[in-house]
Amino acid sequence: MGISIKEYERRYTAIREVLKKEGLDSILVVGMSDDFNRGNIRYITGSGRGGTCIFPPEGKPVMLAMPNALASPKLPKTMEAFDLLDIRETSNNIEQVIKELSRLDKGRKIGLVGLACMSVPMYLTVKEKFGSRLVDLPLLFEPLRVIKNAEEIEKIRGAASVADKIYTKLRKIIKPGLSEYSIYGEVKKILYEEGCEYGFDLLDGAGSMMNMAFFPTVDKLEANGTLFMEISPSYQGYYAQLPVTLPVGKYQTHVKQMVMAWAEADKAMQKILRPGTKVSDIYHTLIDTVQAKGFKSPLRPGHSIGLDILDYWSITDTNDTILKPGMALAIHPCVMVKPGGDGVGMGYTYLITETGYERFSKIDLAKELI
Repeated sequence: MGISIKEYERRYTAIREVLKKEGLDSILVVGMSDDFNRGNIRYITGSGRGGTCIFPPEGKPVMLAMPNALASPKLPKTMEAFDLLDIRETSNNIEQVIKELSRLDKGRKIGLVGLACMSVPMYLTVKEKFGSRLVDLPLLFEPLRVIKNAEEIEKIRGAASVADKIYTKLRKIIKPGLSEYSIYGEVKKILYEEGCEYGFDLLDGAGSMMNMAFFPTVDKLEANGTLFMEISPSYQGYYAQLPVTLPVGKYQTHVKQMVMAWAEADKAMQKILRPGTKVSDIYHTLIDTVQAKGFKSPLRPGHSIGLDILDYWSITDTNDTILKPGMALAIHPCVMVKPGGDGVGMGYTYLITETGYERFSKIDLAKELI
């Protein structure tokens, strides 16, 4: 079972409060079917396939659908909030968007969420029609989405369970000569069999590097090299991450030292992972620990996670966000000899609780790999 109808109704009430507070006649929400831009649409409709939705101050949100999609019996199965939506058939999204926004227009502002996902022709047409009253509000839903409730937490917990199963499978099959294509196939097989619609999986099987390719290549695992992979299934819309750097046989000495440096950084971070901690303090704890071991950590060491793989913000040295109960974070500092050289990337998905944290994964990477 996905997100409940009761939860969608709660979301709608909260969104309408935002409309009232911001003085908006409506919100135009546009999303894409990728790992970074589907969250807002899914939050409203339950669809992970992107699309266009007009959210009114009263009545049902209007979701646009092409004629062939509307006629398909699959549509209600891919859109959890189907019964709460006004599905409008259209063969011309731009015309329909103008029609729906005009119907709701009372002369106030019109919010836009998902500008980066909108086609240029649609934006120019909407901008020409409504002028300065069209307001780009990319972070409008952030306060609603960043704090996860009980239903959402259970979905992330389900995704973490799938990630653990994928990890266990990889440990069994990993060997020199195994291709990235075969690895990717095994991962996707488990992901789909466990009821996940999609997943985000960076990988690198070349030597002991972590180039983070988004798709498999012709590379094959090398003896005493590593398999780097961000195992990131999305269960009923919600992601969890389990980034790993697995040995193909045994770690080389310098790689094992990097794994040990990661374990120390993760342990140090856990000591301050609790409500009230500033996100930038998480960053400095991780990076400083890695650097104290003589290694580099040039990449982002984590981010908020949820309906998008990156749920609004990253763990950076300037992020003053204060951790609160209900936040879910993927924390995965990299450890490198030098940028572009050998390296490891490891970590978990964590939930901030009232008193500290919960690690979603049941896998203890330090215990298993060091």
